[in-house]
Amino acid sequence: MIVDALFPTYRFDKADSDDFVVIDQWSYALAAFSGPLFVLSKRLYFLALIDLLAMIAIIGGAIFGLTVIVYLFGSSLEGMLLMLITVVGAIALNGIVAVRLVRHGYLQRGWRLGY
Repeated sequence: MIVDALFPTYRFDKADSDDFVVIDQWSYALAAFSGPLFVLSKRLYFLALIDLLAMIAIIGGAIFGLTVIVYLFGSSLEGMLLMLITVVGAIALNGIVAVRLVRHGYLQRGWRLGY
């Protein structure tokens, strides 16, 4: 349930043909590790640039968060767990941002959100 709420599945239908595209949880995993390349593979060039800027901001935030965690907790167990949560959260956020940009791009191109 939580996975479906954080990573919803989208189906896009093209209005003038029978083409459809499905973005599911595997797309989030692919987008999390490839970032702007995932958006670029959907031929959304300007949105890929926006995703690159968002990825840089996410990386900067993660590095800042890790720096604060190391400063406050050192190498304690709590610090290690918080570092792991920060890194996993940053990777997941990168995937969510990329998929939302692709969703926005498809809707702007006239694709219909299907069910």
